[in-house]
Amino acid sequence: MGATTKGFFIQGESPDLGYLNVRDSPHHEHTRQYIDSLWARYMPLADAHFREDAKNHFLQRFWEMYVAATFTERGLKLCRIGGEGPEFYFELSQRRIWVEAVAPGPGTGLDQVPEPQYGVATKTPTEKILLRFTHALVEKRKKYLEALEKAIVTCDDGYLLAINSRGIHHGPSGNTMPYFVQAFLPFGPLAWALDPKTGSIVDSFHQYRDMVPKQTGTEISTKAFLDPEFRFVSAVLHSSVDCVNYPQELGAEFCILHNQSAVHGIDPSVFPWARQLILRNDELVEI
Repeated sequence: MGATTKGFFIQGESPDLGYLNVRDSPHHEHTRQYIDSLWARYMPLADAHFREDAKNHFLQRFWEMYVAATFTERGLKLCRIGGEGPEFYFELSQRRIWVEAVAPGPGTGLDQVPEPQYGVATKTPTEKILLRFTHALVEKRKKYLEALEKAIVTCDDGYLLAINSRGIHHGPSGNTMPYFVQAFLPFGPLAWALDPKTGSIVDSFHQYRDMVPKQTGTEISTKAFLDPEFRFVSAVLHSSVDCVNYPQELGAEFCILHNQSAVHGIDPSVFPWARQLILRNDELVEI
């Protein structure tokens, strides 16, 4: 069978239960067809080990294909250089915009986001959720600096970090503001100002929060988009899509937070179908 006719899934053992369930269950025939359709689009950009790695990181590889298929469907021409560096790039006004896809899990150790206990009233572990987003950005910054040193990317390039939060318990939703926004801008819990005489609400605002603590006591910044070290990030794209929870139109659920401090921003007109946010005059506004 030629490479161009291969489906996405391959036989053999896999530690990823999601991969095994979709590959082997007779109830997931439609899901397999959907994934194969994404794979047919992404295959020319994929590295040689992509399908094999999916057996270990199913959500991550699905997300990578989904982002690429969405951008292609929306008219962006994607390119890839070798097997190192970010996943792929597209060009805007002769500037490369690199795209790095990541799908963090719940973490490990003391800061792991616990699984929901259905039927039991528990407090949402907001700080642990935010740590999963901040950790993803810090790790991708290390990869970016390595790619920069190897001249795979340059300082003249833009950078879009695409984060999928499906693997973070509670992560896809958010309380009063998307968690991924709270992870990169210092917005804290929502507070209300009351009229002392009537007790009625006269104002509401998000408290300032520029860090979250780890269980070790280390404080982790939640203001990356105000930090010069992260000016290389043009924007962060967020979604919680997976292979059984997706909209009819590719990328219809995308939410993009533009970095107002970025060296090279991305014109919002590139993503007319997505919800887009940016910080202006200390307020989060929708473009």
